[in-house]
Amino acid sequence: MKSVQTATTNVPVNPQSELGSHSSHSLSLSQVMHQFGSFVALKDINLDIRPGEFVSLLGPSGCGKTTLLRIISGFLTPTAGQVLIDGQSVRGLSPSQRGTGIVFQNYALFPHMSVWDNVAYGLRAAGKRSRNQVASRVGEMLNMVQMNHLAKRFPSELSGGQQQRVALARALAVKPRIMLLDEPFSALDKSLRLDMQIEIRRILSEQGITAIMVTHDQEEAMSMSDRIAVLSSGTIHQFDTPTNLYDRPATHFVSSFVGTCNHLPAEVLGHAEQGYQLSVPGGELAITSPLPLSPGKKITLAVRPENLQVQPQSNPSLTGTVTMCLPLGSLMTYDVCLTQDCHVKITQTRTMGIKPLKSGDRVHLNLVSPQACMVFSD
Repeated sequence: MKSVQTATTNVPVNPQSELGSHSSHSLSLSQVMHQFGSFVALKDINLDIRPGEFVSLLGPSGCGKTTLLRIISGFLTPTAGQVLIDGQSVRGLSPSQRGTGIVFQNYALFPHMSVWDNVAYGLRAAGKRSRNQVASRVGEMLNMVQMNHLAKRFPSELSGGQQQRVALARALAVKPRIMLLDEPFSALDKSLRLDMQIEIRRILSEQGITAIMVTHDQEEAMSMSDRIAVLSSGTIHQFDTPTNLYDRPATHFVSSFVGTCNHLPAEVLGHAEQGYQLSVPGGELAITSPLPLSPGKKITLAVRPENLQVQPQSNPSLTGTVTMCLPLGSLMTYDVCLTQDCHVKITQTRTMGIKPLKSGDRVHLNLVSPQACMVFSD
């Protein structure tokens, strides 16, 4: 897709008046493109983020999400396109002038400063508040993140979760218009990570702050976000709610990257009672599709593991052999071989009294409903 260079008009932003406001702020990206030499890192990125919304930029390493965050923050000037906060271009403005707060992956706390001084740093740097005002705001922030009892400690004396709370308090202290989070949970162990996800989401929601988080962790993005932008190779494949991304992925990439999905090569045999009859490895399936399908057409059928069920032999159905059984807490996941070159995963809820499958079992599979699949044209 060709990028269009867009003329920008720098409208002065008064950061101090905005930073004192408790109202939420919008963020728009219009045809943003960025190149590093001949390498195109971002291609025509368009996003409209609503005031108070929590948005995640999700994708594999090298997809452009960190580059996009740096452009939003003001640390990097895009090759083309605009960044707008509340409808005003912020091109040429520094991060502090834009009113963005940033929580870095490694927290970036000043090691020689106490917790209190770290949180006060941005307020003092702005130079617009009295000593009493700074002290009051720092106290408010430390109380909010439950760190006031550790105000005199230094970063080296804190746990990872405590350092993250300090970094969040420092970013929130200046009342940012936009909060940016760069892989903020990657340094935490799994149990603490969930607690901090809940806490940060709660704080940002209570404050009504618009937030953008970069992550490669799909579970993290799905659990925290109002909407998620899924990136690959510098382009946005889909910008949608977590539920829509999972249930109705727009592209083959989204269906494979978000959650676990079986992708089956299929050929349209003709019309069925509710839609179309397909030939797939291991048998036949009847599906519905929003896309018109003609007999003989080759497609890819995407099916989530929970949307395939084991049932008595019926027509149509897929027939396969269980090759692996993986107990995962309340769920059982099975690998089923349909043909030599085609395996699918299915999941079942573990329920008392129901005998689980075992390796070597021959099973018949069908969709839970004809709508429980996605179709992608080859």
